[in-house]
Amino acid sequence: MKVSEAALSLLILILIITSASCSQPKVPEWVNTPSTCCLKFYEKVLPRRLVVGYRKALNCNLPAIIFITKRNREVCTNPSDDWVQEYIKNPNLPLLPSRNLATVKIITAKND
Repeated sequence: MKVSEAALSLLILILIITSASCSQPKVPEWVNTPSTCCLKFYEKVLPRRLVVGYRKALNCNLPAIIFITKRNREVCTNPSDDWVQEYIKNPNLPLLPSRNLATVKIITAKND
């Protein structure tokens, strides 16, 4: 009886370890995924009165202009949109230094 309990405990332990290792995908070391890149664009026009600055994320798979709002939210936008170009040409809207976006809530169309 003790042998079967030990075997069962060992089997459960092995299952836990293998399921934990399988649930976390392995990313090769050569894959560089910058945390300053956007995955999708905000699809609406962001009201200009809410924008206090912007950052550029142009060296990403999805180049973007990231507008910073009064509430310190960062909104990923398409740099080729006319309204985005109009906003960044405004000399009163400062270009801010890049920063790690992993800790910042990114606003997309689904978050509205």
